[in-house]
Amino acid sequence: MPMLAHFEDLSPRSDRRRSIRRALKLGIPGSEQSVTVHDLSLTGALLETSVPMLVGQTFEVELPEAGKVDACIVWNSGEYYGCQFDLPIAPSALSAAVLRSPSVAPANPDPVAELRELSNEVERLSLMMESALKRLTRD
Repeated sequence: MPMLAHFEDLSPRSDRRRSIRRALKLGIPGSEQSVTVHDLSLTGALLETSVPMLVGQTFEVELPEAGKVDACIVWNSGEYYGCQFDLPIAPSALSAAVLRSPSVAPANPDPVAELRELSNEVERLSLMMESALKRLTRD
């Protein structure tokens, strides 16, 4: 089920970026920059918004349990945008976001969904290990 959110413009940083920095905040409807999150996963989200964005544009997503997560627009079609998180989020962060959405009813236990969630967690941990190993080899 869709979740409501909105974009909030962030104050410019000292690095003088030319593009507008935005944060996507879940669960707060009624803004000029409203967003409907049609699908939220461990690796990204499908957004619908009238806020114009370009492929490659980055923004922050504020998620319960995960805090601020960097995301990038990877495709768009009209007012629909596919975004990918820099690193996959934890299943607990995904669950917290879904549970805090007022329009989402609790799901029935599904062993296939549970296996997918475990697989995604393994993938997330693998990416974290790979990132840590790269940092170790650079130092």
